[in-house]
Amino acid sequence: MTIRTAFSLSALLLCQLLAPSATAERVRPPHRAASSSQPDHFTSVATRYAAKLDSVKRVFLAPHTDSVAVTSSNPYFALLLGSPVLYHSVLRQTLGTLPEETSSFYLGRGISEETDLLIGAQQSLLRSVYAHEPWFVVGEEDGKGTLNLDTAIKEGATEQTTLTDQLKKKETAAPPSSSGVLKDDADLGIIVRKPNFWTFKTDLSLQFTQNYVSDNWYKGGESNNALLATVTIDANFNNKKKISWDNKLEMRLGFQTSREDSEHKFRTNTDLLRLTNKLGVQAFKNWYYTIMLQSWTQFYKGYKANDPKVYSDFMSPFESLLSIGMDYKLSKKNFNISAAISPLALKFKYVDRKELSPSFGVNAGSHTKWERGSNITVNSRWNICKQISWVSRLYYFTDYRKVQVEWENTFDLKINDFLSTRFFIYPRFDDSVARQEGKSYLQLNEILSLGFKMNF
Repeated sequence: MTIRTAFSLSALLLCQLLAPSATAERVRPPHRAASSSQPDHFTSVATRYAAKLDSVKRVFLAPHTDSVAVTSSNPYFALLLGSPVLYHSVLRQTLGTLPEETSSFYLGRGISEETDLLIGAQQSLLRSVYAHEPWFVVGEEDGKGTLNLDTAIKEGATEQTTLTDQLKKKETAAPPSSSGVLKDDADLGIIVRKPNFWTFKTDLSLQFTQNYVSDNWYKGGESNNALLATVTIDANFNNKKKISWDNKLEMRLGFQTSREDSEHKFRTNTDLLRLTNKLGVQAFKNWYYTIMLQSWTQFYKGYKANDPKVYSDFMSPFESLLSIGMDYKLSKKNFNISAAISPLALKFKYVDRKELSPSFGVNAGSHTKWERGSNITVNSRWNICKQISWVSRLYYFTDYRKVQVEWENTFDLKINDFLSTRFFIYPRFDDSVARQEGKSYLQLNEILSLGFKMNF
């Protein structure tokens, strides 16, 4: 490898390291206070590099008598001396729209084989930037896929002020502060755009049902009204490499009225407050090492018709499950699923009202209960068609003696952008609590409603 080749490759790497990028905030390099005896390292490197660019410019502006002199000057490497630009010729080669025999954009200009190899190397570098760091690209080539380098360089390479002189003016105008950091007017204009790895989503719905039955209705029955409000907030982090952090807050509260209920004007038929946090580190493909925390309780007291007894309340019960395992994630256009399989799980149950402890599997006279076991939690969403979607959550926990299974299913039938019909069905099995005489461990909650829905 010749000296010219080595310098060209070094210049390519240095140009990419010093190329500015688009961002929302300015970044200033660390800068030690300058002294007359020991110049700052960054300033020294920048000065030498600017001087070299001035030298290249002078060579290019000088009259050329042969192709070798032109090859040793700037035009064949000018596209790398500034901020990366989207060049059409590089894209056309990558996509295969240029003839295969055209190895570089500059062939046919009488260049040497050595220079052609260097041009191929710089085009490969640009392709890597386009594919992996597109935020560094700050402009697009004008024209129809060609670039008149001679004109572009001559227009920008004037003899009015050298790069070395510009750097000296920058240092004179704004010397380093006493802290060793450049002042605001002394920054180098380097802008860094930090990618946003967070995504946020909120779903709001307000559903209602109304049923009126006259006193003399031949089949009997009673009038009732029902209202259901649902809020779901997602805040998810994914750096597209290894780390994902999913957070979901779910709030559901529904009320119903009944003229036949002499004890209550209204009572709840749906009541849930649940927070799910899941941290994952990618193992391979769609599998993640996962630690997950699920916590849930309710907002309001729970009653039965014509019964003043409180059957549940806020923090009665409160359940929290910490699990460690693997999580399988799959995301398609109309379907996504997350299946967390945790062979190690620790469950905590708290009942604030002691009199309700036995109803939730906690020993009488005690507030708390700890359980060790295994857990499976599957969350999925399927957009069956444009008007119908299905959201599902399957929860399974066992301490190897008792089993708790919950399967929540929500079907949304979209009427327009703001109105929908919602069908909610929630089967549940729990043999960890005392079974009422004549009753089954299997429980079921079902709601059909019409109302307002919005997501953003």
